[in-house]
Amino acid sequence: MKKRSFFGMFIILIGILLLLDQLNVVDSDDIFSTYWPVILIVIGLVNLLDKYSSKLFAAILLVAGIIFQLDELDIEVLQYIDASEFIISIIVILIGLWLIIPKTKKRDRNHTMSQDSINSIALFSGSNIINDSNNFGGGNLMAAFGGIDVDLVNANIDSTEPIIIDTLIAFGGIDIKVPRDWKVEVKGIPLFGGWSNKTDRSNSYNKVLLVKCFVMFGGLDIKYEK
Repeated sequence: MKKRSFFGMFIILIGILLLLDQLNVVDSDDIFSTYWPVILIVIGLVNLLDKYSSKLFAAILLVAGIIFQLDELDIEVLQYIDASEFIISIIVILIGLWLIIPKTKKRDRNHTMSQDSINSIALFSGSNIINDSNNFGGGNLMAAFGGIDVDLVNANIDSTEPIIIDTLIAFGGIDIKVPRDWKVEVKGIPLFGGWSNKTDRSNSYNKVLLVKCFVMFGGLDIKYEK
C-alpha cells in the first residue's frame, strides 16, 4: 500500500471516531488524550518502511511515540525519567550526529526536469532534482526531517534580474549545485542551523541566484560542481 493511501485511511479512521463521538457512541476526547502518541507511532512506522524516507527521523518518531504512549498508560518503564526531557535530549543528540556524520549521496527518487522552476517538498523523505532549464526562474524548496539535493549545473539563467529560490529547512538539509558562471547570494534567518555558500561571491557575473532561507536545526549548502 502506498504511503499516501495509508495516511488517507488513517485520517478516515480519525474522522469516523469523531463522527461516533457526535453520535454519543464513544468519547473521542478521552481516546485522543490517552492514545495521541499512536499518531507518532504510525507515522514513524510508515516512514521507517518507506525506502525513500529518512530512517533516522522515522526512528525518532517511533521511539518518541512509544515512550509517550507508555507514559500515558502509566506503565512505569521510565518511572525515574521525565519522558519529554528524555526525548528532547535524544533528539538533540541525534540531530547533532546527523549533521556531523558524512552522508552518502542518495540516488533514489531522482527527478530530471527542464521546467523553468523547481518546487519540491521533502517531508520525512529525500529527493534529488536535476534541472537543465535554459531559462531557469527559481522556485520553492522545503525540507522537514528530510533532504533535497538540487543539481542546476546544466541550467541557465536568461535574465539580468536576480533569480530567487525560497527555502525552508527544519531538521533537515538542502544541497544546491550551480554553474561556475552564476553569482550566488544567500539571505535568511538561521535558528540553531546555518548555511554555507562555497561559490565565488566576488565575481561580477550577471547571472545572479538569490537564495532566501529559514533554517531551523538544519543546514543549507551551495557549491559548484567538483
